[in-house]
Amino acid sequence: MKLNDFQKYDVTLLIPYEKYFELIYETKYLLEARLNSDRIFVAQKSFFGCNRRTAVSKASDWYNKALKKVLGHPHDKMFVNDPCGEVVYDQGFVCTDLRNKYLDDPTIDRLIKEAGGDLGREDTKTPAASVKRLRKRRKQEVQLTDRLIQSSGGTIYYKMTELCDSKTGRSKVRKIKLASKSLIKAKKEVVRRGLDRFENFADTKELLPLKLSTSAKAA
Repeated sequence: MKLNDFQKYDVTLLIPYEKYFELIYETKYLLEARLNSDRIFVAQKSFFGCNRRTAVSKASDWYNKALKKVLGHPHDKMFVNDPCGEVVYDQGFVCTDLRNKYLDDPTIDRLIKEAGGDLGREDTKTPAASVKRLRKRRKQEVQLTDRLIQSSGGTIYYKMTELCDSKTGRSKVRKIKLASKSLIKAKKEVVRRGLDRFENFADTKELLPLKLSTSAKAA
């Protein structure tokens, strides 16, 4: 065990009655388990890791090698607890992230409550995750300046006002994608590309001082 693999994560296995004996017969793998009132064998196994993602990865590798041949997909048979509360809902939550898979019932209930209607239990036959999105992720843009905005993915856009339509008398605003990833560089790119030629772009003089061309000489 590595020095940083200090946190203990408990894995619960729910094995149908017939499958338990088939598992012993087919794989010779004796897994200590108790039989509950629903004729389901409940087994426990622990894994250690620096975080839940690591523990789930170890548990998945073990399950695939030792049990999957007989028990099939682990989505309704293997559950990993969340003792440190690592599984939390936020705008960047990804259902299929390994950290968020094979959740036990208490964690799923808490997560759905935190999501406020955005998440629900995954109920397909072979789900890729424990929960699914009920509503599309809200894309939030950050207003950097009057003209510059940044998407949730980090892309910066310049809002450019086009000339008025002679028929309707209305001006149009369209977003121009920039290559720059920081605000300072984005401002310079706007000036360099001339996107602000029809705009009153703030701080233009501070960014790129106008260079007079010396190639053209008076006759």
